[in-house]
Amino acid sequence: MNSNDHLNQIYRSNNILDEKILSVIRKIKRQSFVPEAYKSFSYSDIPVPLGCGISMLTPSCEAKILQEMDFHKNDNVLVIGNGSGHLTECISHLTSSVTAYECNNTLFEFGNNNLNAHSFNREKIHLSNKNIFNFLDKIDNYSKVIFTCSVRSYDCFIDYLSENSKTFTFLWQGKSPYSLGITIDKTRNSYTVSKNIVTSQTDLIVEI
Repeated sequence: MNSNDHLNQIYRSNNILDEKILSVIRKIKRQSFVPEAYKSFSYSDIPVPLGCGISMLTPSCEAKILQEMDFHKNDNVLVIGNGSGHLTECISHLTSSVTAYECNNTLFEFGNNNLNAHSFNREKIHLSNKNIFNFLDKIDNYSKVIFTCSVRSYDCFIDYLSENSKTFTFLWQGKSPYSLGITIDKTRNSYTVSKNIVTSQTDLIVEI
């Protein structure tokens, strides 16, 4: 069984059926974004370590996020937690532009190097080596926002989201090893939260 066949099984079993998403995922070589020591695990549905106590999201988790966010070509997207750059690269094929924040210096360099070497859309991707919680006022510039790490509560940023925007984030579950993925649809005067999108082992983002 080749890597594509293996991933197709993973995606089907997780109800990833959107052909637009699957086409993008197939186009991008995931192994190009995986640390050298873990290349053989590039297409396994496990959290690959990136160092610094942080891991990549699994292939099925990334695909769930991509499918759930319903990206459009005119979307300007903000990613908090660039990591390896793989998810950022996938998003760049579906949207107008992607801005990715990464506060860990080592991971910022790793993701930046990966995207410089392997991105098809490097000119559409803007990277920042900063903590988004020092710049929350900038969140309202984006129609779609993705937190790849966990937050204790979305109350810390909900008021900064733009009208008619959609956000994905993980909620920290305390003693549980898994964080809960949710989406938030923001309107002018309210917002709607959808839970149980996906669960994942994620890291708690450093809030300021």
